[in-house]
Amino acid sequence: MILWGLLAVVGLYVIYVLFFYTVQRRLLFPVHELPAHNADLIIQAGGELVRLPFSQGEFELGLLPPLKNVYGDKSPVVMLAHGNGNIIDDWAPRVDYIREQGYSVVLVEYPGYGRSDGKPSYRTIKECMLKAYSWVEQQPQYDKEHISLLGRSMGGGAVLSVLSEKTPYAVILMSTYSSVMDLAKQRWVPRFLVRDPFDNVSALKNYKGRAFLVHGEADRTVPIDALSKLLAAKQDAEHQIHSTGHADTPENWDEFWVKVAEVLKPKAMS
Repeated sequence: MILWGLLAVVGLYVIYVLFFYTVQRRLLFPVHELPAHNADLIIQAGGELVRLPFSQGEFELGLLPPLKNVYGDKSPVVMLAHGNGNIIDDWAPRVDYIREQGYSVVLVEYPGYGRSDGKPSYRTIKECMLKAYSWVEQQPQYDKEHISLLGRSMGGGAVLSVLSEKTPYAVILMSTYSSVMDLAKQRWVPRFLVRDPFDNVSALKNYKGRAFLVHGEADRTVPIDALSKLLAAKQDAEHQIHSTGHADTPENWDEFWVKVAEVLKPKAMS
């Protein structure tokens, strides 16, 4: 009876692991649950859309210029990567404060999200983030020495994926996980079965620029220990801990953007 009980437990665990392996990308990239895309949100915010080629077709950028001319002919840039349940359109009305400080905002859409072609994975998201970064570097209206990255939740992994080849001026991480492998381990799934690891701790470890991290202590989607691991990798990073959960961090968006502007300000003007 004991043997049969053990075999039943093992069998159920194997079924659980196989189920996770099969559906992991559907869980990590829930494109079937995304809000309807609405390009008018970007256009109404004074932005424009650009499509760039990649290995699976074309992906989209939302370009939002500064609302005030603070830096002359070349504006510093914030490249923003959203969470796995959003699209770039959602962010267009939410970045006015940083634009009023003289920054351009470039919203990078993931493959398979919104109006972008292809399918999302670590490989394709990294490819698009790198292509977007290189495109920004080549545009005369942008200051290529002051390109900063902001990623929320899964977007933290998206922006950190470029650090192997690019050196942004600053990195802002919101509610970002240490790695998808750690998230899998917390759910009793072997790390080697993770198809899209997004190892953010390793990516952040050798980064020498400015960094600012925010996290909610009541976050159940990405527990607060992820912040501890990221801070261990980047010990000079600034950080704030809020009392909130995953979806409602930061507590006060106005205060958050003020702090972001402080972190992003070019050193010559600090």
